[in-house]
Amino acid sequence: MINDVEDLTKKVFNSDAIDILPSGSFGIEKESLRVSQSTISTKLHQASMGSPLCHRYITTDFSEAQLELITPPVVDKKKGLIFLENIHHFVSHNIDDEIIWPLSMPPLIQSDEDIPIASYGSSNLGLFKTTYRNGLSHRYGRTMQAISGIHFNYSLPEEIWETSLFDREKTVSKNLKGAIYFRTLRNLHRMNWLILYFLGASPVVTKNFLKNNHSGFQKLNNHAYYLPFATSLRMSDLGYQNINQSKVAISLNSLQQYIFDLKQATAKECDDFKKINQETTEEYAQINSNILQIEDEYYAVSRPKSSGISNQRLITKLNDTGVDYIEFRSLDLNPFQRIGIDLDTVHFLEVFLIYCTLNPSPPITDVEIEEIKQNDLLVATRGREPGLNLINNRKKISLSNWANQILDEMTSIAGLLDNTTTDFSSIIDKFSNQIADSEQTLSAMLLNKVLTEKIDFLELGRTIGNDYKNYYIGMEVSKNSEWSLLEDESADSLKRQVQLEQDSKQSFKDFAKEYFNE
Repeated sequence: MINDVEDLTKKVFNSDAIDILPSGSFGIEKESLRVSQSTISTKLHQASMGSPLCHRYITTDFSEAQLELITPPVVDKKKGLIFLENIHHFVSHNIDDEIIWPLSMPPLIQSDEDIPIASYGSSNLGLFKTTYRNGLSHRYGRTMQAISGIHFNYSLPEEIWETSLFDREKTVSKNLKGAIYFRTLRNLHRMNWLILYFLGASPVVTKNFLKNNHSGFQKLNNHAYYLPFATSLRMSDLGYQNINQSKVAISLNSLQQYIFDLKQATAKECDDFKKINQETTEEYAQINSNILQIEDEYYAVSRPKSSGISNQRLITKLNDTGVDYIEFRSLDLNPFQRIGIDLDTVHFLEVFLIYCTLNPSPPITDVEIEEIKQNDLLVATRGREPGLNLINNRKKISLSNWANQILDEMTSIAGLLDNTTTDFSSIIDKFSNQIADSEQTLSAMLLNKVLTEKIDFLELGRTIGNDYKNYYIGMEVSKNSEWSLLEDESADSLKRQVQLEQDSKQSFKDFAKEYFNE
């Protein structure tokens, strides 16, 4: 990390990139469960919302009941969130009496079988996607997959690669974009704990996540428990980190190493996963018995992505066209916002990503990987604990001191980005206040609401979800500038799925073989 804040600002100020830095593109992928009477819906994805296989904006994630709402990449951050609002409006009118669950952690799940796996039709592509989810179900269980969050996709302005900002890197890198984006990725991993502190909103879980291990947890009622200082149990060892991937080492030190490691993990057989095929009579229990079925199975807080729209595997696209944007995956749903995120958060993340891009980012060592994992787990489970210490470069440092260092340096960047439409500096100040007063964080506000109002966790989700549903039902269609687009896309996506199914002539086995041979 840069010790002298001036070095960071000078680097930008003395370049010809200063005017275009705030014009990066962003997009949102928001996962949310369809819920009826505090229970995950067992209904099929409604046909009026189109084909989840082919729809550009409304699809499903792991479960048939788990919506994934996708905005196109745009520079105008406000317009991007309006688009997401308009998708919510459209969906709310097409899910009958169900609500969109506003919390990252799902309602009480009695059994894995209560979570229906997403179905994508009879085409080879559809079958491939369903088989992959079957594999996840057998490997990790369905409960973990029902957790929802927001993926924040970000790309620097395309013109920036021609500026003088990265002149030093141009002399040593043949693939400038790849080198810079991997620099960003490494820093995102190093400082991911900060995002868990600010944007974590899952201090409460239902009892099925604890599997009789209630150590440290306090009981809310018969079905919900909480950790007093937790920020994001979604990102703890109870959630997405609770998976058999500790042996999967994927390097972030270069694009080439990243591709090589992912290729190895998707090609090497795993003895534990071989047993799945022996223990089930399902024809398509999983795509294969390798450490990772496909690259998507590698859970990381951020990943390099290609904007190629083909159905090629990720590493093929990265190898052919390089990195186009970064997918940042650590955001919990903000239950206090109808769409799960607000504009200030988007601008904060923009500054954070630029900060991670401009900061020095040496290769990550094995020792540092363990530090990163430990810091993330500490903040996810105890982030608001007074006096909490983290580890930075083998030395203890208080969370508050480290956070204030980062925010001071982010403030210097925000000052350069400030313009007539966005006061980035005041947004960073607002977040800074949450370091001094952890009660202002999303996780504290959510927990305080549950405790002080003595409201049941499931009732809270249901009440908020109903309020948002009523808002959208009361909103006139004429107020939704994307309504016709979403209606047309829904109809067209169904036609595209039918065409895919008619065109699927080869066997599924050959389809899968071709996918991995690309």
